Amino acid sequence: MVRSLVIDVSAYQPQATYYSFWEKWKARGIRGAIIKLSESTYWRNQYGAGQIAAAKYVGLKVSGYHFSRFIGDGNRARLEANTAIATANTMGLEHGSALVLDYEERAGYQSANTLAAIIFCNAVKQAGFIPVFYSYSGMRDLWDYEAIYKATGAKLWIASYPTMAGITQPDYEYFPAISTHTDAWQFSSNAWGEQIDISVDFTGVFTMEEKVTSGGNLDSVRFDGNKLVVNGWFAAAQAQGKPYAFAILTNEQGSQEYARAQVNITSRPDVPKVYPDIPNGANSGFSASFDYSNQIKGKKLHLIFRYTDDPAGNGNFVDYVSVLDLTKSAANLDDVDTVVFSNKLQVSGWFATDMSLGLDHCFLILYDTAAQRELQRIGYNPTSRGDVQQAHPDIFASELSGFSGQFDYSSDLVGHQLQVIARFSDDEHGEGNHIDYWFEPIKGPQLPVLDGKSETEVLVHEFSARKADNDLISLKFK
Repeated sequence: MVRSLVIDVSAYQPQATYYSFWEKWKARGIRGAIIKLSESTYWRNQYGAGQIAAAKYVGLKVSGYHFSRFIGDGNRARLEANTAIATANTMGLEHGSALVLDYEERAGYQSANTLAAIIFCNAVKQAGFIPVFYSYSGMRDLWDYEAIYKATGAKLWIASYPTMAGITQPDYEYFPAISTHTDAWQFSSNAWGEQIDISVDFTGVFTMEEKVTSGGNLDSVRFDGNKLVVNGWFAAAQAQGKPYAFAILTNEQGSQEYARAQVNITSRPDVPKVYPDIPNGANSGFSASFDYSNQIKGKKLHLIFRYTDDPAGNGNFVDYVSVLDLTKSAANLDDVDTVVFSNKLQVSGWFATDMSLGLDHCFLILYDTAAQRELQRIGYNPTSRGDVQQAHPDIFASELSGFSGQFDYSSDLVGHQLQVIARFSDDEHGEGNHIDYWFEPIKGPQLPVLDGKSETEVLVHEFSARKADNDLISLKFK
C-alpha cells in the first residue's frame, strides 16, 4: 500500500501559485497536489492554472477537482462535467490525471444522485482523465459508491475528520472503512495547523504518474479582421479509426452549437517529444477560423477539437474541449496634456474589446467624479496600433484601437478629479448599446499664465520644444 500524503487547495489559497508554497509542503512529505478547478457551470478558480503550474514545477503529481451542484439531475451533471473537463484542459491538467467529482450536497435521493454521479464520471473518463468520487463518510446514504464504481471504475476519495486540531499524520483507528475500493482518505482540514486539507493516498491515484495516451492544447487565439482564428493540437489513442477532424464552437454548457469547421491535420513534431506515448502525436495540429458574429461576441464558449468516423462530424467521436473567452477588454491612457494657448485638454491612448463588434461609433467622455456628471463628449476615429495588436492578438480589432482627442479645458476644472471614458456605441450620439472603459481618475492639471509679460517657472522631469505659428514656441513637459 502506497500511503503517500497529498494536500488540496482552492481559490482560498492564492499563495499556492508560488513555488515556495509547494516547496514547503514537499519538504513536509507531501507527494501530490489536488487543485479546485471549477464549481457548478458558472465558476472557475482564477488561480487554478497558476497553482497547477507551481505544483508541477516542484515535482508534485497534480490532480483537479470539481465542486458539484447538480443534486441528482443527470442533465445538469453532464453540463457540469463539460465545464470541469474544459476547465481542466484550459488550465493545463494533463490527461491521465485524476479529475474528482466533489459531491457535498446533502440533498436528493440516493438513486438519482448515484445515476447523476455515474453520468459525470463517465464523461470525465471519456475525456481522458481518471474519474474519482469524493464525499463525506456521513453522506453514504445519499449515494451508492459500489454502483458508481461498477459503472465507471471511479476511484473513491472519502473524507472523515477524527479531530479539528492541527495534525500531520492520519490516525488509522478512525479510518472510515465504507468500501474495499477506498483509494484515498481526507483525514484533516487542518494540516500542520494551517487550515489546509490533507489526505493519505493508498493506491497512488494522486501520487503515481500514469502513462499519458491522449492530450491536447489550445495554443493560440487571434483575430484576423472579422475572423476568429484558433490553433492547437489534439491526439488520442481513441482517435484511431476516426479520420475526420473538426473544430466546433458551442456555448459553455455544450448544449448549443454555434459553428463547426472541418480541418486538415498538420504536423506537430514537438508533441511526441513531450508525450511519446500518445499515438500519432506527430500529426495532431489543428487550425480553424470562424466568422466573428454577434451570436458569439461577449460570451465564454467551448472550443472542441474532434476526431470522428463521420464526414459530417457526428458519429463515433473523441473530443478535446477548451474554454474560449470572448469577453476580453484592454486599454491604456497613454498621455494627458494641456494645450495652453487653446485651453485644451489633450488625451491619447487605446481601447480594444471583444464586445465592440457592431458598435461603430467611437467616443471619448470627460467625467467629473466628484459631481458624478459628464462634462464633455467628443467623437474619434480609431487609429492603427500595431503594438497593441502584437500584445493582444486575441482581442477583437486590437489593430485599430488607438484614440486621441481634445476637450475644452478651463481654469474651472483645475484640481478636479476627472475621468476619461472610452466608448464604443451603435448610436451616432453615443447612447444606445455601448461598451465603456473607465480610466483611472486624474487631477485636472494647472494652467500657467502665458500673457507675454508674466514669468512662470516650473520644475519638470522632461520637456520638448518646437516652433509653432505666429512666432510662438510649443512646449511639452512632464
